[in-house]
Amino acid sequence: MVMVNPNAKQDRYDRARFYTIGGHEYPSVTTILDVLDKPALMWWAANMERRAMETALLDVLTQDGARDPEWVLGQMAERLTKAKAFIKEKDKAAAIGTAAHAWCEWRTRQMLGEKVGAEPVIPDAALVAVEAWKEWAASVAFTPICAERTVYCAGCGYAGTLDWIAKVKGVVTLGDYKTAKAIYPESLLQNVAYRHAAAKCGLETQQGLVLRLPKTLEDPAFEAMVVPEIPLEDFLAVQRAWAWKRRMDGRRTGSVAAGAASSRDEG
Repeated sequence: MVMVNPNAKQDRYDRARFYTIGGHEYPSVTTILDVLDKPALMWWAANMERRAMETALLDVLTQDGARDPEWVLGQMAERLTKAKAFIKEKDKAAAIGTAAHAWCEWRTRQMLGEKVGAEPVIPDAALVAVEAWKEWAASVAFTPICAERTVYCAGCGYAGTLDWIAKVKGVVTLGDYKTAKAIYPESLLQNVAYRHAAAKCGLETQQGLVLRLPKTLEDPAFEAMVVPEIPLEDFLAVQRAWAWKRRMDGRRTGSVAAGAASSRDEG
């Protein structure tokens, strides 16, 4: 039995996710990778806040009390503390990504002959990603083998849910969807970890692939990147760093020694 533990946190600020499998608790791959610094995300968040401040300032300066500096400061504080601009934009982007992912999963399961029900109704904002997926899938003769499968490695002490395994131009491929402007290095490590865990669960693949789908018309068109040969040890090193930080923070790391195995031992 595989179960995602929704109570994986020791306090309300801990967003770590764990899988309970066979009586053992394994941290998720995405949780482990959260320990990595993401400078692009920090720049984006700062840019969103700057834009929000500019918009608020232009609005405040058109009001009757704009000659009073204290009034201006009060109005700015009121507008900017209601909700962080980058959080609003992040939530909006996440909603688009979730909707596009849901449609792609639905279509993949449909192609597998599974009972999937009616086609999901998706917001207009997610149509760009969906249409990009259709174009890509047709261009590579996408032939799914499985979708949304939980995989884990008991020796390494981690688990995750892969997006899909399919034949891509005839090559058995484990793929991940990303809705972003670029493919970031941590996405490659995520794929490496999934491929290793999938193999441990009897799902051998010949290559990994990250498919980036656009969220807006301004985003670059879809991008399919074959994951280069990256040793599993690179991911395990990140996992050990994550576990160390968790222990220093007094938080749990799961019931299996994190990153205990090496790529040499695990193959």
